[in-house]
Amino acid sequence: MNPQQQLYQFPPELLRASKKDRLAYYDDYMMGHPYLDEAFEMLKTIIHEHGESRLVFIFGPTGAGKTTVRLLAEKWVIEQFFPVLKTDKGFVPVSSVEAVIPKSGLFNVKDHLKRSLRALHEPEELINYKINYGVKGVYCDTTGELVIQPRIVESELGWALEQALKHRRPRIFFIDEAHHLLAVASGRKLTDVPEAIKSLANRTGILHGLLGTYELLTLHDVGDQLSRRSIYIHLPRYNAEYMEDRDIWQGIVWNFQLNVPVPEIPDFLSHWEYLYERSLGCVGIIKNWTRNALADALEENAKTVSLKHLEKRALSVGQCQNIFKYIKEGEKRYAEIEGDVQKLRGELGLDIEPISRKEAKLRPYQKILQGRQPSHQAKRNVGKRKPQRDPIGREKNAEN
Repeated sequence: MNPQQQLYQFPPELLRASKKDRLAYYDDYMMGHPYLDEAFEMLKTIIHEHGESRLVFIFGPTGAGKTTVRLLAEKWVIEQFFPVLKTDKGFVPVSSVEAVIPKSGLFNVKDHLKRSLRALHEPEELINYKINYGVKGVYCDTTGELVIQPRIVESELGWALEQALKHRRPRIFFIDEAHHLLAVASGRKLTDVPEAIKSLANRTGILHGLLGTYELLTLHDVGDQLSRRSIYIHLPRYNAEYMEDRDIWQGIVWNFQLNVPVPEIPDFLSHWEYLYERSLGCVGIIKNWTRNALADALEENAKTVSLKHLEKRALSVGQCQNIFKYIKEGEKRYAEIEGDVQKLRGELGLDIEPISRKEAKLRPYQKILQGRQPSHQAKRNVGKRKPQRDPIGREKNAEN
């Protein structure tokens, strides 16, 4: 084995595999990194115990790894509850749906509810553990296929979804691309769909995980109930302003280059700044970018992925500037939500000397009385001379 092969992080026999298999390997490659690991560990804790908080918002810039967190969580939940599946055949430990924006550009609630029902529909092995959806318009036919009648109204779909969640009892129900929920049609309030999801989570007792961009933070100010029952997990980009983030980023680039299944290891590390510049510090963007560059290299039967391949597949400067504008706005909004601790302490009264309630009740009257107090300067009686020193002797230049 040559020194190059010793560095491979992929199975060396993969080099003899087809281009399709090599590309599939890289597609499936999932790299752990500090921000991703931190978010995943926090999510595991929440899934295990979340009390009355039944909404968890997982947000960050595009390509930060939110979907990867979901995939890791799904795998973990299935592993944790696999023994239960042997005895409880109707149990579905985890389920997910993507909030889709149709061609109209507006979120369609009925379409989303149908997708959610299909996500919870039983696979073939659960055919004998059917769900009673409680409405005539949703049922399973004799072959086990889920039937949703086209004229069913939104409220009936909502009721059917509630029954499905109660029956399947997932530990968490994910909604990916959840920022699309905010693209509501005229006549609906911005909070209609999120409030409905919160209500559904409360009625079923099922934790709902909403994954999306910083746009999800729009929901922070819409109501105290939504905020009180929500948990936030921030998955940020790597920020080149910080030395630690630069070091981590170079490690990420190094790991990517060792997992590209080509005979000669690509030299991504020498171009780490360029890779940062066109991915904005988002691991998901660099993963997709290098994946496409690999596809081009395989088509050319090249021995490695070169800078030429990277440049061909890089986002344009204009694309990066547009994405970065939204990232900065989102980071600023998140910083505002995290807020000024001293300001919060001041508003809560923690930075002042406490007083008794009795004294607090008397304070308004004390101010009134203070306003009526006489001036510190004593008033003179009419006709009384102002105290002063009288001159002694004759003044200079006075006439005789």
